[in-house]
Amino acid sequence: MKRTPRLVPLGARLPNQKAEARLRQAWPFVVGPALADRTRPLRVERDILVMGCWELARIGPLREAAAAVWPQIRDRIRRALGLNLSGLQVVPCDPPVETPAAPKDPDPLRRALRLLEARRKERIRLGLESE
Repeated sequence: MKRTPRLVPLGARLPNQKAEARLRQAWPFVVGPALADRTRPLRVERDILVMGCWELARIGPLREAAAAVWPQIRDRIRRALGLNLSGLQVVPCDPPVETPAAPKDPDPLRRALRLLEARRKERIRLGLESE
């Protein structure tokens, strides 16, 4: 019988996508607050963590410092996230794009009343409450 190739979703061959997502969320814990302000995890490639830094002047010293503390960072990632990584690579990257914060409702009472009204309409629509 001839096997037919099947489509594989992008990124499905990565070691553990959930662990990588947790790594992005726990980045300040993993590298410390000073580095977290200047770096970000880009990807895990062949069990190597690729970390991006957008301050080009700091990449050289950062590579040296990362090599010195890599065993501690690797153990922290292994214990907290379950990722078994064998190395760290520092590459230049673009700074993160800051998304504008959602506008706050100037009147919290009016917002609460709108939410209650929307909930009441939903209950009427579902037949749980009469008009």
